Amino acid sequence: MDTLQALRGCEVFGALTDEELQQIVPLCREERYPKDTLVFKEDEEAKTLYVLQEGQVRLEYEICPQPDYCQDATILLEQPGEVMGWSSLVKPRRLTAYGRCLTDVRVIAVDSKALNELMEQNSHIGFVIVKELAGIINRRLKDAKGLTLHRLMGAL
Repeated sequence: MDTLQALRGCEVFGALTDEELQQIVPLCREERYPKDTLVFKEDEEAKTLYVLQEGQVRLEYEICPQPDYCQDATILLEQPGEVMGWSSLVKPRRLTAYGRCLTDVRVIAVDSKALNELMEQNSHIGFVIVKELAGIINRRLKDAKGLTLHRLMGAL
């Protein structure tokens, strides 16, 4: 699969035109990670947006519904086009989760500094990406809260 086609199938970039996607292609590189690799750690500086191509990645979060009560929550990414490292596109550009490979993984890695510059230069590209990104963050927050609530209710 070529990079343009991979970006077309991505949940963040899929609503962009081919002409707009062509501007993102030079910012991309393919990376591979073996099973059990920790791709990134929570609170590290976020420099890369990853687009999953093959494999499974577990995002591991710590959810603290009360000041002295925290639980772990995980979200599984396994569909081509799903993204991780979205924190690289929003300030303060710190990662909010750990990303651990459950299988061998292949991703398209996008240089987020260059992508942020492109988003500032081309407001339509920036608007589309941020709009799609907001939907992803919303879904993941609901998923994480749902998992935590399910665990809490099961403990009662």
